[in-house]
Amino acid sequence: MTTPSDRAADVTQRAGPVIAGYEIGNAGLAALGLAADQAAAHHTGLRVLVTRRIPVWTSHLAMGVCPPAAFEDGEPAASLAREAAAQLRHDHPGTDVTLYGTGRSLPQALRRAAPAASMLVTGRDTAGPGATARLAGRAGCPVVSVPGETTAPDAPVLLVGGDAPGDEAEFAMVEAAARGVPVLACDLGPANGGFADAVVQAADRHPAVEVRHQGRGGLDRAPAGLAVVRAPARRRDAGWQLLIGLLRDAPYPVAAVPGHR
Repeated sequence: MTTPSDRAADVTQRAGPVIAGYEIGNAGLAALGLAADQAAAHHTGLRVLVTRRIPVWTSHLAMGVCPPAAFEDGEPAASLAREAAAQLRHDHPGTDVTLYGTGRSLPQALRRAAPAASMLVTGRDTAGPGATARLAGRAGCPVVSVPGETTAPDAPVLLVGGDAPGDEAEFAMVEAAARGVPVLACDLGPANGGFADAVVQAADRHPAVEVRHQGRGGLDRAPAGLAVVRAPARRRDAGWQLLIGLLRDAPYPVAAVPGHR
């Protein structure tokens, strides 16, 4: 029988690299920085995917990923991605950073890469949050959306839910413990929804993490360094609008974590 602690271990200790999508812009660089930090913290590798034009002679690879040799050209995205990867290797010398090109859109490429990943990281697209929400619902691993803004390293982890949290509560506790910060627990559900009890159970497994209450209003202004929510499986799920709102308005990274499997 699978226990809550077994499920928690599955989402927080899943094998595989952190896989990040890179696009030109501040959000893309911020996403790579967070992805590299996560890879280093969890002692795994970092794989960077960047969209690029595929030469005609490699058209049979156009819908897959291309090895680093495919980047020996002058495309701006490829050149900047190489520079970013070199900086990540310098900043995280113990982390294996590999660079791959793809002819797919980044959400498509990340979705295909998800089965091999411990986490997916992407830059924030406030104009099209639906693509990230759909990716989170299908990935089967945590998906982190990173804005271009920088958050304080000592900012709390915000745990938001409308019912009893599952794997996302454990994910939030692990992130808070690694950062040495408290968890802000925001219960959006009914009084008997079990959120408080589930948070207490997760906190019992991490006694060093302080848990504080966060009010329902003004989540986009909460002093958070990371928000953690359950990934909605489909658009009609209650958590869909919550995730869309955070992806559109929140100035901090948002991690969508799959529920119990």
